[in-house]
Amino acid sequence: MPNIVTYESLQKMMPDSAQWPIGDMWGLHDFCLDGNVRARSYLKLFDQQFGEVDNVEDWVSLAQFMNYDGHRAMFEAQGKNRMGLVIWMSHPAWPSFVWQTYDYYLEPTAGYFGAKKGSEPLHIQWNAFTDSVEVVNYSAGDRDQLTARAELLNVDGSVVWQRDATLSLSEDSIGVLFGMEYPEGLTDVHFIRLELEHEGELVSQNFYWRGSAAHNYRTLRTLPTVRLTSNTTTDRDGDRWYLRTTLENETDQPALLVRLKVVRNNSGDLIAPVLYSENYVSLMPGERKTIRMELDHADTRGERPRVVVSGFNVEQLD
Repeated sequence: MPNIVTYESLQKMMPDSAQWPIGDMWGLHDFCLDGNVRARSYLKLFDQQFGEVDNVEDWVSLAQFMNYDGHRAMFEAQGKNRMGLVIWMSHPAWPSFVWQTYDYYLEPTAGYFGAKKGSEPLHIQWNAFTDSVEVVNYSAGDRDQLTARAELLNVDGSVVWQRDATLSLSEDSIGVLFGMEYPEGLTDVHFIRLELEHEGELVSQNFYWRGSAAHNYRTLRTLPTVRLTSNTTTDRDGDRWYLRTTLENETDQPALLVRLKVVRNNSGDLIAPVLYSENYVSLMPGERKTIRMELDHADTRGERPRVVVSGFNVEQLD
């Protein structure tokens, strides 16, 4: 599956003149319209989901939805038999638009975090094929008294349906909870938010976008830009930096694919690699989330690291 790099990485891969429209130089970086990559099919699906785009920065931003959704789906689908899944490569030897989960410059895409989400040891998921909610226990030991909740939200983040269930689940097994229900009054695009708790502790959370018409998410492009509240603590312990950012959506609109990136404080250059507890997260109105980051001091090149918050419809915070 193609895995489109971030805009920062794209700027390193090729000159501005070759970035848009998509052309032959993209093929030199494995995004070939024909052959085993089948990028022509990817472009057709992109247009179906989001409509036509007239600039590369917006196109790359929207492609992160497909990165996340596609890579998560690959790992979630194998939960039925739990035999594992191998991606052709995790890291390319040449700047590429396919296969890798983090790019040549060591920057993870949304696909990396989609794959990570689908690989949780104890995982709650929406099975789009059966339209049901499931819990997969890969390697979390036998678990009793699990509590699951599914919510359906309109595009403005308002909850229009929810259902709870309890279950016990042995290791290396899957439990089907209930089918999804879709009441009248849903917006063209809506969200499915799933949470799994064990003894009051949140152990898995998942978030999906769904179109009333299959694979049509164009309404997302009409969402207003929101400004999140962000607070970061930064600590150094020897040769390692540890950062912790708490995000809160105090607005009345969703914030989608919120991306954190760590940069050098003075130059603003991206630092890589960085280990993120999660990234490309979505926050509904009133929701809060904390993300942890870890990196080597050597990669700061003598500068203090800081966190930049951005996202699909999120105002950038430095």
